[in-house]
Amino acid sequence: MRERPEHPVDGPLVVDPAQWLAHIGRMRAELDALRGGFGLRPGPVGFTGAAPGAAVAAGAGSGEDAAAVEEARRRGLLCDLLAGSLGQAAEYLARLTLDTDDPEHRQAHDPGPATSTPARSTVRPADVGPGTPFGPDDGDDTALPWRHLRRLFVEPDPHGLLPEQRHTAATEGPGSGPVASAEWHLDRDDVRWSDEMYALFGRDRALGPVPLAELAGHTAVEDRAFVAELVRELLEHANGAEGEFRIVRADGTRVFVQFVGEPVLGADGTPHAVWALLRDITELRRTQEALTRTRAQLLTQRRLVRSEHRVAAELQRVVMPWWTRPIRLPGIEVATRYFPAEQDSKVGGDWYDALALPGGDVLLAVGDMSGHGVAAASGMTTLRGALQGVAMTGAGPAAMLAALNRIVVHTLPADKVATAVCARFEPVGRVLTWAQGGHPPPLLYRDGAGRALATPFGVLLGALDEPEFVEARVELLAGDVLLIFTDGLVERRGRGTEEAVDALLGLGPRLLGADARTCVDVVLSRLGHTRYEDDACVMAVCVR
Repeated sequence: MRERPEHPVDGPLVVDPAQWLAHIGRMRAELDALRGGFGLRPGPVGFTGAAPGAAVAAGAGSGEDAAAVEEARRRGLLCDLLAGSLGQAAEYLARLTLDTDDPEHRQAHDPGPATSTPARSTVRPADVGPGTPFGPDDGDDTALPWRHLRRLFVEPDPHGLLPEQRHTAATEGPGSGPVASAEWHLDRDDVRWSDEMYALFGRDRALGPVPLAELAGHTAVEDRAFVAELVRELLEHANGAEGEFRIVRADGTRVFVQFVGEPVLGADGTPHAVWALLRDITELRRTQEALTRTRAQLLTQRRLVRSEHRVAAELQRVVMPWWTRPIRLPGIEVATRYFPAEQDSKVGGDWYDALALPGGDVLLAVGDMSGHGVAAASGMTTLRGALQGVAMTGAGPAAMLAALNRIVVHTLPADKVATAVCARFEPVGRVLTWAQGGHPPPLLYRDGAGRALATPFGVLLGALDEPEFVEARVELLAGDVLLIFTDGLVERRGRGTEEAVDALLGLGPRLLGADARTCVDVVLSRLGHTRYEDDACVMAVCVR
């Protein structure tokens, strides 16, 4: 839709009324031709004692179909509405002078862009007759003064919702119903409604149309003051008015309507009639309200997810080991890296621990609690704390896993399971004793070659009440590298786990003689990226 042209503030000419009046003359001729196409006799239009648009169809006789005559009369009404607005524009232009170089003149007479309420209606000059609707190829339509009809049918604004945004136009398209018309003739108390108007109000034709003064009584209680103001604008101020309100039918149902009305003024400048068009926009507004509610629910859910993510992330940060750089423990150097899942909200349950124990041994553990969010982070916290306590008693890896299994079965939610690798490293003999519960086995790199450790028997934590866990012993050598990780490191869409493990085993030559931090960096660079579909945790242990 082309916008109304703005007047240049620095040009020698702001507006030439003669050109605009000539344009209005052309529009008048086109409206005359249109009325002829409707079968109506062209002639002066306005309320002069006869019903607007009441020109009889050319050649219509008593035997002609009454519906066709009524349709022609309604189309003539639309032409009259357009012509009335053209008359207002002609009167305004007649008051303009060509002395437009004066800045004060430009400021005083430039009406500015079209607004939701038109200027006060005035008496239409006698030489201004019907106009015409303008197609896209009929020249510049930006000078058209019929603001209400243009806003209703050409410049819709779909964003307003009742009752906060009243002065908005309905969209033309899905959700917009048919247009109904009404004529209230004030000087003879005559009201005419189209069939669509009766359907819109759900009113029996036998009851007749609703008087304009009683219109507010047929609307929703919360809209009555607004409708009364529309009626006052039409009758007392002789201004066109538009708005949106809800009609309440006799059966209690509500209908959202877009209303646009224009007063018809006589020679004395007072309203003699009111013409109005109403459109049913119930489905449109209900759809908008449903979308608004859905959007509010999504925003609420998003806030909850973000809040949960912050809580889980803080819990994970507090519970996980405080060290972020490689640390030296008796006989070994340890480096770790943890990555949350690809989605930011998925703070998960992967965990790790490396701790010097009483007696000189070292605890090494990596685990994975199922799920994400606060529940997973809370379960991870419980398991990691329990593991440290059990390890301090001198228990072996199998006993550690049995204790963790009882915690998962008896204290965590029924849908929670976990995996873990627990190990005790004896620095004097460089002996690693380890056990696993449903977890990938560690990888051992020696002299530039990598292999997976033989997996002792163990089941998923939480799968059975009292499962058996078997321990395995491995003698390590100085320079060996042990890689312990969660399944999130090797699981990818479109790539098998075995393929990823083979890629890790092929890193042996690059890990030869490397420190723990370098080992972690090499592993992550080989896997191609640092964003994961699931939480990923890797621990590199270099034997010294």
